[in-house]
Amino acid sequence: MFVHPPRALAVVLLILGAAAALAAQKPAAAPPEPVAVDFYALGPDGPVFDLRRDEVTLKIDGRTRKVRALRYVGLPLADASLPGEEPPELDPPFGTNLPDVAGRWVSIIVDHESIRPGTERDALGAVIRLVNNLGARDRVSLVTMPNGGVEIDFTEKHEQVADALRKFIGRAPRESTVQERSCRSRLLLNSMSDYIGGLADFEGPKAIVLVSSGMLNPRRDAPMTGPPGPCEIRMIYFQEVSRAASRARASMYVVQPDDVTMDPAKQVFVDRTLSRFAGSDEDRAGLESLAGVTGGEFMRIIGPDDNTLLQLVRASSGYYIATFEPEPGERNGAPHRVDISVARDRVRIRTRPEVFIPRPVTTKAAHASVTEMLRNGILYRALPLRTTAYPSLGENGKVKILAVVEGVEPDVKITEAVFGLIDSRDRLIARWTADARELASAPIVTAGEAVPGAYRLRVAAIDASGRRGTAEYDLVARLTDADPLSLSGLALGVSRDGAFTPKLVFGTDQAAVSYFEVYGRAPGDGVSVRLEVAAVPDGRALTTAAARVLPQGDRRLVVGALPIASLAPGEYVVRAIVSLEGRPVGRITRTLRKSPS
Repeated sequence: MFVHPPRALAVVLLILGAAAALAAQKPAAAPPEPVAVDFYALGPDGPVFDLRRDEVTLKIDGRTRKVRALRYVGLPLADASLPGEEPPELDPPFGTNLPDVAGRWVSIIVDHESIRPGTERDALGAVIRLVNNLGARDRVSLVTMPNGGVEIDFTEKHEQVADALRKFIGRAPRESTVQERSCRSRLLLNSMSDYIGGLADFEGPKAIVLVSSGMLNPRRDAPMTGPPGPCEIRMIYFQEVSRAASRARASMYVVQPDDVTMDPAKQVFVDRTLSRFAGSDEDRAGLESLAGVTGGEFMRIIGPDDNTLLQLVRASSGYYIATFEPEPGERNGAPHRVDISVARDRVRIRTRPEVFIPRPVTTKAAHASVTEMLRNGILYRALPLRTTAYPSLGENGKVKILAVVEGVEPDVKITEAVFGLIDSRDRLIARWTADARELASAPIVTAGEAVPGAYRLRVAAIDASGRRGTAEYDLVARLTDADPLSLSGLALGVSRDGAFTPKLVFGTDQAAVSYFEVYGRAPGDGVSVRLEVAAVPDGRALTTAAARVLPQGDRRLVVGALPIASLAPGEYVVRAIVSLEGRPVGRITRTLRKSPS
């Protein structure tokens, strides 16, 4: 017999039932993005670019964490052979959802109220040489503090910043009291915290170069028995600069001009035991403290030919990004202590002392299906991806698009992937899904078709742990004319089990295998192909190879191996020059990226 529960119990059951229904409707939380920690590795001869994951020990809050991926990012310096010119830009070898790291954000902050007129020349000369040796894609700004502002906003026109530095004149008074120096130091720290914090949304590495004659350490500006005065310097002000640098992922470099000053003569009558140079020592101590708390470096410029800052440019020309998966409780939007060491002798690691782990974002878009991810235009980064595409001969006047996608991290298992072609009017004109056989390969290779034209390939994928990622790659879906022949796109890869496998990033590989197809009738059997690697599209060949031309039905397959072991890490142009009866009739190119590891 059914017995009705008491009214209070019925209400409780009703509430619990409603809560259970809501919980059932609510999607499970999508895995958030891995957290990145960047660091510099410096050896006796400069940057170290060939570290392996198993050589790196990463500790967060004193606990060792597994490094999911380790990536070296090289940043080009100024090319002395091309004065005032930007080197030719190569087509990207692939698209990725990793942040763009084409260049650095370098901010020159001049503490103009600490530098006396006539003492700035040597230090600012060193900064000008630093600016002139930055890469063409590095952006530089000039800021005066504490009572100043942004003199020149971030620009790739480095000469503008150099000209402004040449005209700079210090504004410090000849003499100043401890109270005045304390007020300036506190205001400078507060101004730097605000400014550096505003750089957090900028993608890419940042370098903060502070030029200052001095800063005081934490101190009271009133008797211990009384309340603090308006210019008290607390340790938290230094820590706030450090936290801002950690949020912005900025490296700090503190530069002090060679300006030895004595305390005012009246100080002698205050305390005869004090050194007349005490003020100079105090000012240096504050700058060293700032460098120490931010994990940065302190440098003193002595003389007009001091090239200490040029060593800084070289040392920051490449850095590592290590990713790890925090525990759920660590995703609290708070700073966490970082320690990094490497199992290699004479290698020094430089990194910031903290990393911020953001809170997980729970939105409807975070739980989207691959089809929804393809259409909504949102950039998903939890699953780092690379993707590229090659045009080839299709049917009925269309072009066949061979699309490739892979996870950036090793051992990633992609369980769902969908591909779409988006035209210049932002319309999705073609869409296809990777099947089980394609998903089982690494990288994933699929194909779709479209009419000839310019498109944006968009890939949406989900891995076995539920992480989501999207990546895009711009391509022109058209065959290359080589009258009377036509050519497909040039693919680069390696040979596995006797078959060609595309590869997007090369490392310690001895050779890069080139593959493409030739279509059309040609008299006799006089088709030949020469492969070349060059630094720029029309530059001299660094290495060459002859390719094999293999007839297969109504097309010819072209395969050749280019030696790349001797090439330094960087990007290169692979050229395939097609000749007919010894006469060149066409050329196709592809950018090859070689990583240090």
